[in-house]
Amino acid sequence: MLFTDEEVNALNAQENARPLEFFQAFARDITIYEDDDIWIVDKPVGLLSVNGKTLNVSLLARLERVNPAVKLIHRLDMDTSGLLIFAKNAAAQTHISKQFIERLPQKKYQARVFGQWESIGATGKISVPVRYEPATKPRHIVDHDWSKHALTMYEILAHEECNGHAVTRVMLKPVTGRSHQLRVHMVHVDHVMIGDPIYAEGTALEIAPRLNLHAQHLRLKHPVLGAWMDWESPSPF
Repeated sequence: MLFTDEEVNALNAQENARPLEFFQAFARDITIYEDDDIWIVDKPVGLLSVNGKTLNVSLLARLERVNPAVKLIHRLDMDTSGLLIFAKNAAAQTHISKQFIERLPQKKYQARVFGQWESIGATGKISVPVRYEPATKPRHIVDHDWSKHALTMYEILAHEECNGHAVTRVMLKPVTGRSHQLRVHMVHVDHVMIGDPIYAEGTALEIAPRLNLHAQHLRLKHPVLGAWMDWESPSPF
């Protein structure tokens, strides 16, 4: 989602003028779980995870208005909705960040892709490197010569229709966490995510009002309790 300089200035001014009560209500509405150490929220589509270079409207900035101690751990693309975990102190941030480095957390995304892809129940993996392509900013591309691999596991959930066109509902499990990994991997198998403003074109873009990608499931170890914990967010599409 791209904004003009005038739109950015207007959005920043609007956000700065909001009262504390707005941010408190926003936080209550998106909170899935909260304790003294962690904060699990359901990020709305169309909202940055952190402030951009010029746009100062983001999930982190809004949560900081409610609790200035909140700390970032990972991100979702602006066009993606779903579960994000924030830390509420430095120790929790360090503990969970190490889990992500060691690839211990388990994340599952639900997506709808254009066309009919494989049979229901089919599983597989996509293992091709993904990198940023400056010539087509903000796109990423598959580059088989790139040194950092990217691995996604998938399961076909259902064959559906969206506005009269065949689409496939799929569960995606990223093993690595490259930027735009899931979106680019779907392009690679010729089943772009519907409604994707960056990678979809024509009918695949137009049949859905938003990117059909949602972070549905998150599982990790609590930084203090040491127990594995799971959270779910139903798919909004």
